[in-house]
Amino acid sequence: MADRAVSEVLSFALVFSLIVASIILVSVSGLGALQNARDAEQMENAERAFDVLSDNIADLHKQGAPSRATEVSLGEASLRTGENTTISVQVHDGTAPKDVGTWEIRPIIYAGNQEREIVYEAGAVYRTNRDGGVQKRTPPILVSDDRVLITVVGTTASGQQSLGGSTVLVRTSHRNSNVSFADTGGNIEHVNVSVDSDPRREELWQSYFESEGFTCAANGWCNFTAPAGGIDRTYVVYHDIAVEIDQ
Repeated sequence: MADRAVSEVLSFALVFSLIVASIILVSVSGLGALQNARDAEQMENAERAFDVLSDNIADLHKQGAPSRATEVSLGEASLRTGENTTISVQVHDGTAPKDVGTWEIRPIIYAGNQEREIVYEAGAVYRTNRDGGVQKRTPPILVSDDRVLITVVGTTASGQQSLGGSTVLVRTSHRNSNVSFADTGGNIEHVNVSVDSDPRREELWQSYFESEGFTCAANGWCNFTAPAGGIDRTYVVYHDIAVEIDQ
């Protein structure tokens, strides 16, 4: 009888331990899966919000709207204006390059968990993580055999701003637009563009320019050359867009 009692107690302990271990395993793996699903959903929501942000800023520099406000839900993420990105443009008439302009702009960055970010930069939208990224929306740049239009959407702020919380407003206003260069006589043979940004986004910028027919060098400059003769029409336009992040 004593041996049987010991056997029953041992069996109960083993079964109870197995149940507890199963509960812990399911809880840990289940919580991890729920966390990943929540993070993925937040990033998808942020991407949709940046689609709206991109459209609203396009209203400023394309349609002449004076201002727009875009609501972004953050959850546990944050929204900030990043360190300056430098964009430079040169044109070349076959004899000597000419500096058209160099602009410092501030990207708008949604920073989620595990270094995941959604970034609005100079009219383009990027989704990046610690391993790289992808361009979700292309910048307002038009390139063809006979026409080049380089549009620089310069989002600027008085300094770096950063806010967390449930919801924030990104207020944007159109300060001015300037045609920095225009040639309609076919005098320009080359257009050079450089984007000095976060290394992950810099690679994506170069990939974009190469897809548009530019040739990018190791020094960061990307060159477009007219297939035959000069480019019929060459324009470089800069739009100054003020950005403010409010709670």
